[in-house]
Parts: sequence; C-alpha cells; structure tokens
Amino acid sequence: MNTKVVLSVVLCFIFTINADFVEDYCWRDYDGVIPSDAFKAGIDRDAKPIYIGQVLFGDKLIPGKIHHGTNEIHIEYDVTAHRINETIKILCTKHPEHFKWIKTEKQNVFDLGKENNLFEGGFEKGVTTYIGRIWSFDELTVGKVICWPTHCIPLSTVEKDQYHYHSTFEILTYDSNGKEGINTSETTTKALVKERLVAPKRSLSPAWYIFLVIGTAVLIIIVIILIRRR
Repeated sequence: MNTKVVLSVVLCFIFTINADFVEDYCWRDYDGVIPSDAFKAGIDRDAKPIYIGQVLFGDKLIPGKIHHGTNEIHIEYDVTAHRINETIKILCTKHPEHFKWIKTEKQNVFDLGKENNLFEGGFEKGVTTYIGRIWSFDELTVGKVICWPTHCIPLSTVEKDQYHYHSTFEILTYDSNGKEGINTSETTTKALVKERLVAPKRSLSPAWYIFLVIGTAVLIIIVIILIRRR
C-alpha cells in the first residue's frame, strides 16, 4: 500500500476527530444560506427560526438578527435601525446545549455576570456587547445589550425597520460544561408551543470517543510500520 495514501487517510481521520473536540462555536460567513449548525435563537411570526448574526459596521462588530430565507441582518446602532447585506457572519455551534438564556433586567446584568459567563457577541470600543432576546411584535426576536463599566442600557431590537428598547429580557450565557435539557423560561416555553424545534444533536458518548482514540492510535502504528519497511 502506498505510504503517502495511508498517511493522508490518517491525517484526515485525526482532523475529523479534533473537529469534535475543538470547534464548540464559531462565526461563519453568511451569504443567505443557513449553515446546518446555525444556532436557533428565536422564532418569527411565521414560525421560522431567527438566528444571531454579526456584521462589520465601520470599526465595530454589531450583533443583530437574521431571518430564515434572507441574505441580510437587522441591527440597531446609534438609535437607528439598519439592514445590511454584506460582511455578515452567523453564530454556529455543534453544542447548542452549552448556551442558555436567563431572564434579567438591565440593572441586574452585572450581578448576573458574577455567576454566569455572559456571551459577548460584538465589539465596540469602551463597552461590552451581549446578546439578548424578547417576545416583541409576535416574534421571539434577538438584539444587543450594551454595557458600560458602570451601567447597561436596555436590550435593543429591530422590528419593521424601527428600533425598540426593552428593560426586561433574556440574556445569552455560555457554559462549555452545559448539559442538554429543556429551558423552562417563559420565552422558550412560548417558542416551543409555537414551533416544535428540532432537538439539538447530542454530544458523542464517552465510548465513541474511546473508539476514535484507539482507531487513531492503530492507524498511526500502521503508518510507522509501513515507513520503517521502506
């Protein structure tokens, strides 16, 4: 057997395994086609998913919402609603169970952050940008929560090309050790009633990981033997 061919197969196998361990979430380029692992954050009035997007806006990264079947993102910046159809990224994850929505109010965000890892979804100099959501205009919609070192402003969302502020909302948190389960928050309960969302994929079992590790080791040994015989 050609040694180079075997080595290529082994490397391909190893990279496939590593993808399961390393890639927990990422921001993928978005051109109108929803990736299979895009994170479902909300639901529109037609019972279609709403996703979390991010766009380069000047020297800032502004998060917003992406509707299923569109090639644009809706954001709010400087008390103005914007629609943008370029330089968009969409939040994707193989482990949606690592994300959790927690109900809060703008004045309680800092306290919530002491015990939870609030997910940062953008960048603006001098502030921290989090992701929030709320039921508004018959949609479980997504927006941003901006916090200065001393205070936070309400969740801002865009509906019908107008921006809106919400003092009470759910904020997105991240925990790499999070367990898959049912989020019983009010907004999630409403969403489940409105649409039976597809259950997130379960993580591979420990036995499967052991099999992959052993398989990798065997293939590496085969390659070493073949190289020494040359």
